[in-house]
Amino acid sequence: MKNLKTAFALLAAAALAFVACSNDKTAGTVTDTGNTIAVTGVVHRVDGSPAADAVVRMARMAVYDSVLHIPEKVEVKTDSDGVYAFDSVLSDTFQLAVIDTSAVEVFYLPRTTLDAKAFDSITLSKAAVINSVLRFEEVEDSAVSVGGHFITCLSGTLFCNDVYAADSFFMLIPEGDWSLELFPSDSMTVARMQSLGFADSLIYRTLKLGKVKSGDSISPGPVVWSTTTSVDTLIKEAKNVARLSGTVLCKNEKPCVNVEVMTIRDIYGFNFVEGDSMEFVAQTTTDSLGRWWLPVPDSLPGDSFRIEFRKLQDDIVTQVGVSRYLTASEIKDLKDTLKLDSVKLSLPSKLISGVNLVLDREDTTQSNNCMVNSVVVGIKGTSHFVRDATCDNLMLSDLPEGGQQVVLYSGVPKAIAKMRESEIPMQYFVTLTPVTLHGGDVQKVQWMTYTPPNQNIFK
Repeated sequence: MKNLKTAFALLAAAALAFVACSNDKTAGTVTDTGNTIAVTGVVHRVDGSPAADAVVRMARMAVYDSVLHIPEKVEVKTDSDGVYAFDSVLSDTFQLAVIDTSAVEVFYLPRTTLDAKAFDSITLSKAAVINSVLRFEEVEDSAVSVGGHFITCLSGTLFCNDVYAADSFFMLIPEGDWSLELFPSDSMTVARMQSLGFADSLIYRTLKLGKVKSGDSISPGPVVWSTTTSVDTLIKEAKNVARLSGTVLCKNEKPCVNVEVMTIRDIYGFNFVEGDSMEFVAQTTTDSLGRWWLPVPDSLPGDSFRIEFRKLQDDIVTQVGVSRYLTASEIKDLKDTLKLDSVKLSLPSKLISGVNLVLDREDTTQSNNCMVNSVVVGIKGTSHFVRDATCDNLMLSDLPEGGQQVVLYSGVPKAIAKMRESEIPMQYFVTLTPVTLHGGDVQKVQWMTYTPPNQNIFK
């Protein structure tokens, strides 16, 4: 009888244990019930709180040597306790991603197996954020209509978004070295393009993002799906529109963001007629990949121009650079985007010099008063010009490094305008002095000499 009571007690304890286990939330398990395998886990945010209503995606491993650019996937959401559960898995080996848009946090497990425990308890990390606009050019082949619905996707991963042409899109992605793919969402359209001979590289357009860190904000500017232009080219808003574009690298040779860009149309600063110094007027700034776009100048005072760059920190110029000289012939009748070589910025340099007044002995009208004789001094092809009196020190700051030319001419705008309108060769009233500048250094240059123009110059 005693043994029978003991048996009943053990059965009751087992039943209670079974009920208790049935009522607890199951997390961090892989169970096999017939043909159904359940994968569950719990997700926490960076601050330790449960990641409620986060999206959890599971997918097969990406197959890079095929046209399958989106792995087959399933998706669930976490409950209020951050618990997720999949009723089944697609493969013994799979990838797992968690996206919490409320907290702007993500998690990515690029490869795991059913036997691993990496998905039992997941802690999210701060996401990198992509903000951009997608535009597209319709395929010229009349047999294909792409439409306006596309997919943006980190290559081979579960981080994919639907986006419509001309709409902005927002993506949360994990830290890593990534490329972004853009392609039509309609699989029938993709198949049709392939049957017509379009290469996969023209259907699945790729934008290299490079190394992305947790918490980064990436704004690559408008990105383009097109079978005729690269994805990082700004699409033409209208037909036959000419633009200039390029990439700026910081002095550490990485893409430089928020760099101010200015077209230097007047490379000699002749239009500098008011004030003591010329101003840098930013026309655009670089995006997170260091890219910039500008319209082609509608007119030029000479036969060449240049692009100048500067990066500010707390309103202080920290890095500078210039492009090569571009000629008017390069942009004449241009109907597309002219892409320039990348420019690497450097620390700004300074130039200290002065101007000695030398009078023409045959011209008795000239004054030997230094304060009366003003001059303009600057660096050719930049925004750095100053107007000052002769016989005094002058300084130019925030200059680009390398071989440059110092420009010197009269500081009287009317005199310069009259000489430019005449047939006088420019070398008679403009002096050019070569100088080599070193980033971060102060370059002291021997004083230059200046002789005021006289009436004989017009003869």
